[in-house]
Amino acid sequence: MKNNLPTVSICIPAYNEEENIKSLLVSLLSQKHKKFVLEDIIVRLDASTDKTYEIVNSLSKKHETIKLIKGSVRKGKYFRVNEAFRNCKTDVLVILDADIALVGKDFLEKLIDVISSNKKAVLVSAHQISLQPSDFIGKIIHTHFEMWSYIRLNFPNQNSALNYLGSATAYRGSFVCSINMPSSLSDPHLYIFMKAREVNGFIYCKTAEILVWPISTISDLKKFLQRSIGKKDNELIKLFGKDIESIYYIPTGYKIKGIVKSLIRQPFYTPLAIVLSLYISIFVLKNIKKKNSAVWDIVKSTKKPFSQ
Repeated sequence: MKNNLPTVSICIPAYNEEENIKSLLVSLLSQKHKKFVLEDIIVRLDASTDKTYEIVNSLSKKHETIKLIKGSVRKGKYFRVNEAFRNCKTDVLVILDADIALVGKDFLEKLIDVISSNKKAVLVSAHQISLQPSDFIGKIIHTHFEMWSYIRLNFPNQNSALNYLGSATAYRGSFVCSINMPSSLSDPHLYIFMKAREVNGFIYCKTAEILVWPISTISDLKKFLQRSIGKKDNELIKLFGKDIESIYYIPTGYKIKGIVKSLIRQPFYTPLAIVLSLYISIFVLKNIKKKNSAVWDIVKSTKKPFSQ
């Protein structure tokens, strides 16, 4: 604490993010911070091969708040997140994906205030708004994800692993310092959620909003589904018990409510999105091989600049 205000560090794991990294950093520098003390903004490069390093390095010379840590070998997002956890020395740690845009000058204040005002809160997830692509297939995929958003938000207080999206999150510093994330996990994302769940400390903050470009091609959708998130992890079962196998269970009533809401908002694309969901569950998920690797294939359609 400084002057009775929480200290905050921001970490941005980044791999080939030249399209949006500058706009995100500029947006962070212009955020209000009357309710907290911003110590630093650390970009942890995961062996980028594009111009991300040059862009961040140039900004770091102009703004001492921005710091750059360059990884020479690609290790994946959660390796860099774990680095940030181990090195956290502030009251609050904010982790942001580089391919997002913040909504409003008070985004950080809204996100951090949850931890400041709620002693139980150790993990806070921001609300994600997907921009609609202009092409036909993209609109169907976008509606598919929006439909599932309506479904997952039906959980009481949004308290579900499905709402820990990971694109923009805040953590209590003492929480991340207390956990020791095993490097052998195939799903470190779920490990973090389960540790927060143990202390009833997960909070979904609907008022702290970010913009994202959604997946808009079938090939990118398959790459996304190959990620280890949601994959059965025997080590997680040993750590948290067999209840973890049903962590992503969704009651039928929540599904019906979400689909109805989607039909009201997108009456044309929702039936097509339902067909896509059936196609994924019947033909894709049963045949696709989840990767154990923490290094994900890049989903390019989410990397578009927000100036478009």
